[in-house]
Amino acid sequence: MKTRLFIASALAAISVMGTVGAAEAQSRNRVSVAQQGYQNEIAGRQNGYRQRMVINQNGDRQYVTVIQDGARNGTTVGQTGRYNQAHVDQYGRRNDAVIGQQGRNNYGASVQTGNRNISGIAQMGRNNYAVTDQYGSNNAAGVIQVGNGQTATVRQTGSGNVTLVIQGEH
Repeated sequence: MKTRLFIASALAAISVMGTVGAAEAQSRNRVSVAQQGYQNEIAGRQNGYRQRMVINQNGDRQYVTVIQDGARNGTTVGQTGRYNQAHVDQYGRRNDAVIGQQGRNNYGASVQTGNRNISGIAQMGRNNYAVTDQYGSNNAAGVIQVGNGQTATVRQTGSGNVTLVIQGEH
């Protein structure tokens, strides 16, 4: 019985020490993920201070969702393949989202609320779709699409508002 109590106490202490380390690391909020293959999915949420997320996926039918609340934000998503989707939502502070997609029938979307805002989506291939929504603060959005049948939607409200959409064929 004493052995079990000792083991339980030791595990509890390790758990608490592990939590303290995670809490310190959380203030920096840096995540980098690389996936390759078919039908991979990743969802990430960052709350707090110096956020940064970098995701690279190579393959078909990949899916990414990123939500960032709080301070310095920053997301970069790179996808190569077909039928991929990327969603980036950023709430508050310095924002910035970059989505790059190479291939056909991809979908990229970013929503930014408050503060500095900047969003860029670049898509190469055919029949891609890009959506950018920016609400409040300094804004700026850029969408570059190369290929046939591209669609881009940009909505901006409040403050600086700048939009650049370039569509063409290769």
